[in-house]
Amino acid sequence: MADIRPAFTFRNGDLRTARLDIAKDIQARLPEPVTSFPQHAGIVSTDIVDNDSASLHRQVGSDILCLTLLADVPLDRPLHITQSSLIGHWRWLRQVWTHLSTQKVSEASRLESPELQRSPKNDVIDEITRGRFNTAIAALRSEFKSLRLSQDASWDLDSRLSFIRNLTLFCPLIGTELLYRLGYEPYGTNHHAKDSEE
Repeated sequence: MADIRPAFTFRNGDLRTARLDIAKDIQARLPEPVTSFPQHAGIVSTDIVDNDSASLHRQVGSDILCLTLLADVPLDRPLHITQSSLIGHWRWLRQVWTHLSTQKVSEASRLESPELQRSPKNDVIDEITRGRFNTAIAALRSEFKSLRLSQDASWDLDSRLSFIRNLTLFCPLIGTELLYRLGYEPYGTNHHAKDSEE
């Protein structure tokens, strides 16, 4: 992951800098170029947990740390990380994994929408473009809630792929694994089924 998403290696010890680096990395991965990248991030403080990005990364992983740094407040506002917020993000990712990791590749092969093959879409991308990462994650959570409540199988399959591609922007490890299980490459690469004949 260090070669593909260097901001997610958390080598710098400062959580404020890590927060800004992640935001810039996410915006740089959007299908449409962003003209104004964030210039500063608010101060990050913690309760019981470590205030060092490398140490916190070792304890909770990159996906949970990214959600924690971007989800709760606007990027330019101060952020206070608690153990409860880390647990809350872990629980949500566990729900995502439980709901989406069991889909078979044969079901996913019906995903033929060219628009979904090219890039993520919807409110999540719009909010990231505007630099509103906390509302982008709120939209992502709302998208997942709708996905869980969906009864329409064909809409559900298209929505799954869109949701997972959006998730991969914030949570590259779980998102990449879910895309792989659906038979797709991660966002930003060729999106063809892994078992297809070429």
